[in-house]
Parts: sequence; C-alpha cells; structure tokens
Amino acid sequence: MIRRGFTLIELLVVITILAILAGAALPYVQSYVAESRIAKTKTDLEEIARALAVYETREGDYTKSDVSDLTGRYLNKSPIDPWGSQYVVDYNAGTVYSKGPDRSDIADGKYDNISVSYQPPLALVSAKWVDKNQSGRIDFQNVNDELQLTFSRKLTTLLTTADMAQYATKIILNTTTTASLDTIVSTADAILVGEKTVVYKIGQDDAFVTGKDSVEVMSGHNLILDRATPDANRCIANQKVVILAQ
Repeated sequence: MIRRGFTLIELLVVITILAILAGAALPYVQSYVAESRIAKTKTDLEEIARALAVYETREGDYTKSDVSDLTGRYLNKSPIDPWGSQYVVDYNAGTVYSKGPDRSDIADGKYDNISVSYQPPLALVSAKWVDKNQSGRIDFQNVNDELQLTFSRKLTTLLTTADMAQYATKIILNTTTTASLDTIVSTADAILVGEKTVVYKIGQDDAFVTGKDSVEVMSGHNLILDRATPDANRCIANQKVVILAQ
C-alpha cells in the first residue's frame, strides 16, 4: 500500500482558499460584534434607567455621576460597558449614557455616545399668573405680577439673565396678537425657582387672559445642554398650555 499525502502546492491552494473565505467573512463578524456590543449597552442603560427612576421615586433626586449608589439596592452589580468604561449619569439632563467605542465625551467627529433618558421628556407642563400686588388684574403697579413656567424636567442651575431672556424669545404667547413672551415680561428680573420653574416679571398691563390664553415653546428650542446627546433635551414644542391663576 502506497501512502500519499498532500503536496506543497495542494497545501498552499487550501490555505489560500481558507484565507479568502476568512477575509470575506471578517467584515460580517466585525459588524456582528459591533452590533452585539451596542445591543448589550442599550440593555444595560435601560436597566440602569429603570433603577434610577425607582430611586428618584423613593429617595429623591439622584446626584451622582456614577451608579455607585444604585448598586446593591437597585442594581445587582455596577455594570461596565462593552468598551471597558463606566456608565455615566448626567443627572442635570436626566440621562444615563455610555461614552461609546471612542471612550470619550468629546465630540471628535464620531460622537458615538449612547444615551437613555430616565426622566420624562422635557416639556412645558404649567403656566401660572401670580397676582403679586393683589390688584385682581394683570399689571405691574408697585410690584410686578409674575408668570411662572414649569417644565417636566430639570433645567440648569447655571442660568444667567441672558439665558432667561433667550428662553423668553422662544416661548410664544397665544393671545389675539400672538407674540413672543419677551414682549410682555421683564427678562432682566427673571429667575429660576427650584430646578424646573422659570419666573418672569410681567411688564405690560392686561398682557393675557387667564383661563383662555396660553403659552407654548417654539419648535426646535433646546432648553438645557446635555453633553452626551445634545438633542436629548430639545423641548417638546407646539403644545399649548393655558395660563391659570395661582
């Protein structure tokens, strides 16, 4: 019996064929791995978001940038994203996010952060007239009356007078004359009350009719800056909120 093995040429042909097949399959494998990591990240973020929502319901605002206070009580363990980084809580924006494959918060062209909100969408939820001078009508005699606008999520604790004035230009007052809010308020004295309510001093008599007129945020207005996902805090627009007396 004559034993015959592969010749060198046959081995080279087989190796070449295997290399071609591996090269053709590699992009699909890499794509699958990338998609699997993103899917794992989204699952982790949704779990953390649920834990954060429960925490804030039971214990108040969560004010840490990591998930350490959740571990053991609201999370079984402190997860790490598939690229080896800690998940980050942006408590001012109400989001939790992964820095993504580039492991950076910096917008370097990729900006591949993956983010999930754990608080409700940003929206104007109430508009109230406060009769500060107890005159029974909307005016600014002796003491300016106020218009209080309350939102569903935190704004920022670093608002300046210029910010307040800019916000006022983005809010429409729906009356018979329909105008921007800044035409009837004194933005120089605007303040942030708590973390969700902006208070403007009214600078025009009979500027609106409570129970009838309304305000709404203009389309595309971003009220707060979220470093992870800039569009995450774009305020829901074109929802009219009737002005009520406090």
